[in-house]
Amino acid sequence: MSVKLVEVIRSGTVESIHRGDIAVLKHDGTVLYSAGDINHVTFMRSAAKPIQAIGLLEAGIADAFGLELSEIALTLSSHSGEKTHIEALKKMMRKIGVEESDLRCGVHDPLSRTAALEIYSNGRVPTVLHCNCSGKHLGHIAALKAYGMSIENYWEPASGIQSELRNIISRFAGVEESEISMGTDGCGVPVYGIALRNMAVAYANLCNEGFMEGRYLKAQNYVVSSMTMYPEMIGGDGRLDTELMKNFGSRVVGKFGDEGVYCAGLIGKGVGIALKIEDGGNRAVGPAILETLVQTGAVGSDEMKVLKDFWNPPIKNHRGETVGEVKPAFSIRAKGK
Repeated sequence: MSVKLVEVIRSGTVESIHRGDIAVLKHDGTVLYSAGDINHVTFMRSAAKPIQAIGLLEAGIADAFGLELSEIALTLSSHSGEKTHIEALKKMMRKIGVEESDLRCGVHDPLSRTAALEIYSNGRVPTVLHCNCSGKHLGHIAALKAYGMSIENYWEPASGIQSELRNIISRFAGVEESEISMGTDGCGVPVYGIALRNMAVAYANLCNEGFMEGRYLKAQNYVVSSMTMYPEMIGGDGRLDTELMKNFGSRVVGKFGDEGVYCAGLIGKGVGIALKIEDGGNRAVGPAILETLVQTGAVGSDEMKVLKDFWNPPIKNHRGETVGEVKPAFSIRAKGK
């Protein structure tokens, strides 16, 4: 059963509560800490992207198209559609040899309010490149081209690259493919439903150099290095993923997934973290994941103050006055306690 993780307090009164579940596991499946139900099955959403990227890199996209680390970062990003993202995506398209019309991720306003205002104030409209998943879609197309396969219907579950990515998720998460619940993500590609404990194992293995005797080590290093060296490409200005890895990228990789999902891996420790906010409330994700990092000792409480606005966000009224806060309200249980 889910437990209370985050409280929303206004003028000293608890106004809302976000419940959820947290799993912290080693790469061998050992449970280190937990809160709520670690067997809770939910969709990974965009938190799957760093694991999916292993499959893209195994296809040889880095060498085949001369992709830089910053561009590899975009293949596993949920970018904000800022100018630097769009310029890099266009450069990637030229390298891969595709047009915007080849991308089937759909269109939405940039996640960056500044980028959206710039587009509309200049009489333009967003394109597929502004979709936060456009880098992932470029990666899928690049993998098929590297394999010498058709990119037609690349987004469909039966596509060669989608079946390969499902296999990668299965291996890293330690779950049989037949046990993965399949759905369709917001950008139209398959999304995977697995237990939180398996999501945590996937990220633990991402940060485990000995996984499968080093079979995927080169790809793992590409993923971790791209996330920690180019965190601005993973999200964008003022985004949780970006700010977390800007400050603690020597220790942590993390990726947000919609509907209140977050996954993180402790670099060099072979430890993974996965959490789900039961009601899908994304505002509770920052306080929950950052508090988990503090309670597990991955980041010190004094250190975490640099991310206070994510860890303990203020609630402000329309005059800009602070009238409340969103704060963690849980203690994770160590194994056996």
